[in-house]
Amino acid sequence: MAAPAIKLYCSWFCPFAQRTWIALLHKNVPFQYVEVDPYAKPPELMAANPRGLVPALQTGGRNVYESIVTLEYLEDAFPDKKAHLLPTDAVDRATARIWGDYCQKTIIPIFYRMLQKREEAEREEARQDMLEHLRVITKAMGDMSAEGPFFMGKEFGFVDIILSPWVERFYILKHFRGFEVPGSVSDKDSEFYRFHNWWQAVRAVPAFCNTLCDREKLLATYQRYADDVATSKVAEAIRRGRALP
Repeated sequence: MAAPAIKLYCSWFCPFAQRTWIALLHKNVPFQYVEVDPYAKPPELMAANPRGLVPALQTGGRNVYESIVTLEYLEDAFPDKKAHLLPTDAVDRATARIWGDYCQKTIIPIFYRMLQKREEAEREEARQDMLEHLRVITKAMGDMSAEGPFFMGKEFGFVDIILSPWVERFYILKHFRGFEVPGSVSDKDSEFYRFHNWWQAVRAVPAFCNTLCDREKLLATYQRYADDVATSKVAEAIRRGRALP
């Protein structure tokens, strides 16, 4: 049997790489999973992405990298697959990109800021910022589809994949910083009910579930962020107050 046409260079602990992994599984695209250490910058990873970051896709001697770019590539390259990451309507596709960008620029950097900041006042500011942006996201979910259960309605897709790896890691924020999203899926009066309903639905998606790793193992990995000794490009960007790489 011939090897799959696509190689995914991935790291089990990386939420950015998890996005691409989820998308490949959800669209049922055959691929070869290649586990790499992005801190070691092995030659095969550098050949797939000169920045030495995961995820990276290699197909037909050509490379595609940056997690959100890989999602759009997979949708473009495999339009005949039953599962679609983006809606068919042009405005709806634009709306998905708008909210994917919003999540990328708010939830993700705040996650790391809450973990890395040394002063309690800075951590509390990050907690409040996180809740405020989650309110915005929750309202957007409700405005687009009151029932959901996914971000834009009945279908799991682009925005869900962008956001879910970090919501999965909210237990890390709870462990190190005591952060939780108020309410629950059983509390319909909660301002975050739609969010919790969304999260329950995401956790039932096979493609998402099949990319999860051992929580205790992941906690140990994130200890370096909580101690602010992580050496990743993300950690360095947070220290310098810069945009994520």
